[in-house]
Amino acid sequence: MKTTQLFKIGAAALAFAASSASLATVLVVRAQGPSAKVYPPGKALPESAKIQLQPGDSVMLLNTNGARTLRGPGTFAVAATGGGLAEAANRRARFSAMRSGEVPLNPSPWNVDITQSGKLCVANPSKLTLWRPQKEDGIKLTIRGGSGEQTIDWPAGTDTIAWPASLPVTTGAEYQLSQPESGDTARVTFVTLNSPPGDTIGTAQSLIANGCENQLDVLVDGAPSAD
Repeated sequence: MKTTQLFKIGAAALAFAASSASLATVLVVRAQGPSAKVYPPGKALPESAKIQLQPGDSVMLLNTNGARTLRGPGTFAVAATGGGLAEAANRRARFSAMRSGEVPLNPSPWNVDITQSGKLCVANPSKLTLWRPQKEDGIKLTIRGGSGEQTIDWPAGTDTIAWPASLPVTTGAEYQLSQPESGDTARVTFVTLNSPPGDTIGTAQSLIANGCENQLDVLVDGAPSAD
């Protein structure tokens, strides 16, 4: 093969790589202020994009490196530059550490937090895990909905336990999670995902599209810190 042909092939490969990099996805996960309708949660942006924010605007962006919050007014590059993303991630980590002194954070967006009501997206209904923020004492948890009712004895010292197999999850049905001893009750409605996402961006998109806001909070709080 001639040298000129090799050069052209190499140049084409570099151009393709550069194009692919510029199309890497950044996702809007939170938006407040006048520009929220322009940058709604779920909007995907290439890393090469710039966004214009007005006074009072606040937009949180998520990519595979972590979360970054931009506040207007101003024009901002979507891609993190310098230590911006790392700084935002570190602030979030410090905030999470402060919170963890009072209430631990749910370690997985797929866990069923028994203290939170709302829609809950399910990737694998047959392998659901219940989670509670306080594990010091043993409790009884009564689940009502779908095909019946089940009471679980949750031992002290454990923060997770399997969803009872005798009470299959039904998409669209509401389930009531009650703790008779404390009187605490949460109500969740399950949404089964036909094609469970395999990455952070895909997961966030699915949670936003299906209105699973509590899980989105867990995903964003647990996003990896940027270098």
